[in-house]
Formats: sequence, C-alpha cells, structure tokens
Amino acid sequence: MPGSVPEAMRRHDLVYLHAGAAFTTPCAEEGGLLWQAARDWIDQGRPLVAARQSGDEAFVLLGLSLPLKYARKRLTIHVEPSAISEVRPPLGITQCLTDQPASVADVLLALDEQIRLSGARLGVFGSLAWEALSGEAYRHADSDFDVISDVSDAVQLETALASLAQARMSLACRLDGELRFPDGNAVAWLELSEASRTAGKKVLVKGEKAIELMPVEQLLASLNPHSKSVVSQL
Repeated sequence: MPGSVPEAMRRHDLVYLHAGAAFTTPCAEEGGLLWQAARDWIDQGRPLVAARQSGDEAFVLLGLSLPLKYARKRLTIHVEPSAISEVRPPLGITQCLTDQPASVADVLLALDEQIRLSGARLGVFGSLAWEALSGEAYRHADSDFDVISDVSDAVQLETALASLAQARMSLACRLDGELRFPDGNAVAWLELSEASRTAGKKVLVKGEKAIELMPVEQLLASLNPHSKSVVSQL
C-alpha cells in the first residue's frame, strides 16, 4: 500500500523493490563500495529482508547481508513504502538445499516434513537463504542453519520443538532459529525449549517493533486454545 508499511509484512519476509528504487543506508557512504554492492543487488531484482520496524510510517526498514567477498557485511536499508513491489514469505527448505550434502539435506527435509504435517510452515533465513537467493558464497565451516516456523497452537509448538531438537542432534553445525506465535512475537526455539522446564522463566521475545523479556506462560497464552492440555505440559 503506497504511503504505509505493508500490513502483511513481517520480520524475515523477502521484500522486492521496484526497478531503480531509491534507498539510503547509514552503513555505507553513498557511491562507496558497499553502497554500490547494495545498488547492484537491488538492480538485479534480488530481495531484501524485512527488519524490525521503527514505527515511522515514512520509511521501511530492510536488511541486506552481503556475500563473503564483502566479509558478509550487514547493511540496514531504508526505503519509502512506495518502493516495494512485492512481499513474500521466507524461502522454504527445498529451495535451499542445492549445495548441501545428502546427509544434511535428508535431515532438513525430514524436519520440514514433520513441521508441515503439523500444519505449520518452516522458513529459512540467514546465510543459507542468502546463498539460495544470490548463488554467491556466504557460508563457512562454522555457519549455522537459521529457520523460522509460525506456530498457531500447542500441537504445532510441541511438534516444532521436538523436531528441531531431533534435527539439531543429527547435524554437525548449529541449528538456530525462531518460533513465531499468533500475536507476531518470536523467540529462539532453543531458548524456549530450555526455559519451558522452569516455572516463571522469562525468554527474550522479538516482536515486529520491540524486544522484551516475557514470562513463558504469557507467550504461550497467545496460542489458539484448543490444545490446552499440551500447553500445560510445557
């Protein structure tokens, strides 16, 4: 919608800009090497990633992580809402496995299937997604896999936590990422898994516009209520 941040846009979404769209960045001098890298990225029709918004409707905050040849420099990009042509959800697992060995791909595909069978969706962000979007090198030997899953009820939450824990044990690298709740608040899945064992424990919650510490019970209260019996066990 011209003149306002797209209502459907959420953190980690892929945001495509109109050809030649103007942008600014506080991370690089206009005309410099990194600024030009961002300019080239946009001109090639590649997406940026939705960041946490400031609340100022005059511009949209986006992110760009540049390839290894730029030391994976991260840029904050400011654009006017009218510069946005399309918003898409994060890439799926199957779109990000081209260069992965079979042993890794099998684990991630199994994780994706388990999440999908619960009715949820698993998305990919971070270096694995940037590589799939650009075809350029981002990952190194210690790179993590970053995923996000939107969970609407306790069954989906329980499935996600169990499936992520199982996949993590089968991968040589770290499996990071977030679970996002119906109210838009997201939390690192591993932090939530560990905190749920202690009553009254707080977790770092990342909203669309703010970050705060929140008791696990308050976070879980946003889940759809038809699976209360499972929630009570967390």
